Amino acid sequence: MFSEDGTGGDGGGPLFPDNGTATLARFDRPRGSGTTVAVLADPHLTPTARGSATLYHRTKQRFQMAVADAHRLDVDGTVVAGDLTKDGSGHEYRLGDTLVGTLPEPRLLVPGNHDIGPARELETGGAFARRYGHGSYPATKQMGNLTLCGLDSTEEATDRGGAVALPAGGIGDASGPCIAVVHHPLAGLPEPFDGTLPESAHRLQNPEATADALAAAGVDLVITGHLHWPFATTYRGLNVVGAPGCSAFPPGYLLVHVDSRGTTVSLVSLAGERGLAEAYEYTLEETRGDPVQSAVRDRYFGTFPQVDEQAVGNDTAPSGGRSWSAEQSG
Repeated sequence: MFSEDGTGGDGGGPLFPDNGTATLARFDRPRGSGTTVAVLADPHLTPTARGSATLYHRTKQRFQMAVADAHRLDVDGTVVAGDLTKDGSGHEYRLGDTLVGTLPEPRLLVPGNHDIGPARELETGGAFARRYGHGSYPATKQMGNLTLCGLDSTEEATDRGGAVALPAGGIGDASGPCIAVVHHPLAGLPEPFDGTLPESAHRLQNPEATADALAAAGVDLVITGHLHWPFATTYRGLNVVGAPGCSAFPPGYLLVHVDSRGTTVSLVSLAGERGLAEAYEYTLEETRGDPVQSAVRDRYFGTFPQVDEQAVGNDTAPSGGRSWSAEQSG
């Protein structure tokens, strides 16, 4: 159990799930035959930096914990939803290469704004795609009976109207379920960031056009990162989830389970009470501190699931988290 001051609950119930896992959303689509994908977002890997709301000194550790959990659960594939590195430097990429190599296969990575650019090891999304075996973006991977489509939402990759490029020939097998992965948020910023963070820096440039193109291509679910915050919503006919950062408060990753009833998205914590308190304290020192503090006080995590469309039945989604010790999670 975690509370606003990091000391535990105040009698009103936990401010963060005390069993390490919470159901973020239950969508009625996509539907499939039982496929589970682990989604890691915004690892911001660095071998040397410390501090900040991203907890740079925890980035390698948190990534390794998520990888270990994904292997334990025998997931059908893994996704990294952008910002693999802190600043795209050579030594950060070398660490990233090593850790990405430990992810369960098949794996799909998309670039984030911290990964590519003129002053970084890789200048373009194409270079990032080639480094991680995708050739170019858009890139598709089959995971179980799902088609995962990775998109490049960095500024250089979007068209003049700001829309994200989609495959010219469509996405995978149109008869099967399809999930798109893009770093920048597609839907409007959720509470507590709506109105407190500039959308120009935290959202796709032309979300309407991108969403309509994805819906027309048969995509049912879009997974995004960048915001370091878990949320679920719908936007222009699409189901949308935002993934937490691996190290930023609340440190965690997502499990996406697709079966005959629909899609269950679970938030899996990568920290115990002590680690949550540390991440929270670092967050309070930065710009996002005030909205995060408000969210915790308002029991944001008590609103889960934020979307619940499935018929009542047994929840067959796997449960992650807490396969590691308190010492590891601190």
